[in-house]
Amino acid sequence: MSEVRAHPSAEAGPGGTGKVSSGRRGRRRGVEIKPGTVKQARSEAGLSLAQVAGGEISRTAIYFVETGKAKPSMETLKLIAERTGRPLDFFLSRPSTMEARSSESTVELERLVVTGDSRGALALGEALLGTERDPEIVARIRFQMATAYLRLAQWVPARRLASTARAYFEQSGDMLMTAECLGSEASAAYMMQDPGALALAEGALETCRSLNPVPSITESRLLGVLGGVHAANHRWGAAVKALEQSVAAGDVMHDLRRLSIGYSNLSFAYQELGNINQATYYAQRAITLHETLNDRLSLGRTENNLGVMLLRGGEVARARSHFERALRLFDEARADDSSRVALLLSFCELEFAESDLEEAARWANEALKSANENSVIGWIADSHAWLGRIADACGDDSTADAEFATAFDVLRQPGVSPELTSRTHARYADILEARGDVGGAVQQLKRALASRSNHMAIEAGYATG
Repeated sequence: MSEVRAHPSAEAGPGGTGKVSSGRRGRRRGVEIKPGTVKQARSEAGLSLAQVAGGEISRTAIYFVETGKAKPSMETLKLIAERTGRPLDFFLSRPSTMEARSSESTVELERLVVTGDSRGALALGEALLGTERDPEIVARIRFQMATAYLRLAQWVPARRLASTARAYFEQSGDMLMTAECLGSEASAAYMMQDPGALALAEGALETCRSLNPVPSITESRLLGVLGGVHAANHRWGAAVKALEQSVAAGDVMHDLRRLSIGYSNLSFAYQELGNINQATYYAQRAITLHETLNDRLSLGRTENNLGVMLLRGGEVARARSHFERALRLFDEARADDSSRVALLLSFCELEFAESDLEEAARWANEALKSANENSVIGWIADSHAWLGRIADACGDDSTADAEFATAFDVLRQPGVSPELTSRTHARYADILEARGDVGGAVQQLKRALASRSNHMAIEAGYATG
């Protein structure tokens, strides 16, 4: 590429008129940049040419730089870096054959992730990590691999890789990728029911919003992650607020998979708030997108949620068909995570409603085993509570008391949702009242109300925050 002068359409003068302010500056040497990086940075930040240009230079200048018709001055490159949230090193050219090969490989890696070939992406990622030496490229490989692991519901390696990638991006000053990595860490953490998920999600969103201008695509994604964290913590009002904001950015949300997950989480949150019409509306939209994208895991989760709504509405046969389809989908995807535990407890609830206590106990024990294997605290407690309810229905008071005592011990651990704690105390209160233990029932109700008050205070804080 030949050296270019500060062209009227490549460098703007005062006020962003596109005119050169003076001929005294003479010829300035343009900066050699890596082809395609400016357009990539702008696209990933969700910005238009005008937004990158701002009032300092013209849109045409940015277009010429993107298409390789002009080299930017260092001043222009710094402006582009600031606007897109990228470090200068992201754009600067480091010509080498090895880098060219690495760039082609990382593009292929990203293609595999985007098209849903997560296992192929992981295989390629491992191969690249064995040969790649450029720390920035290594960090990007790890981030893409973390995304692939998330889609395979393998939370531990996803979180580890995202955290390692984040360490590099923080050090290099790439705050956009820092936010993206934090979002991936939060996604893995909340699926593991780690109480640290909320801090990660809020940190990701805060980092994203510190950029000027704020990259709308990333902000939308991170609002979806935050909504998922709130839903996992049973903070339904906060979940709906964040998820509605995320979905409202649909005009910039080009990733249909993220949109489908947003719809699914909204369905779940509205279901828990008792708004079945909204819950069903979002569930149906989620299922349509899941099927279009052939996203078996997400489709299974949404089928389970829809089945729960039908079950609690008294439509047992229809609920069973949705649960059975979800189980097939999880088996096909080889899923073994908290979503599967939720489905196992859905089968437990269904059999309990049908008075098949032996089958209900089998499902509850299977859920407890899986919850322990995946260290998901909330589901461990819920499994014990279900076993307690089943024992009570069988007339085994001592076993029922022991199971609820174990559930309460689990619920005392840090980070457990107060709403889940409140619900468990309320269920035990019903059992004690039916036995005639009015004093014990009143104690449990007081604890349920205390937990509920704590939950409502948290919800109010997020609603006004």
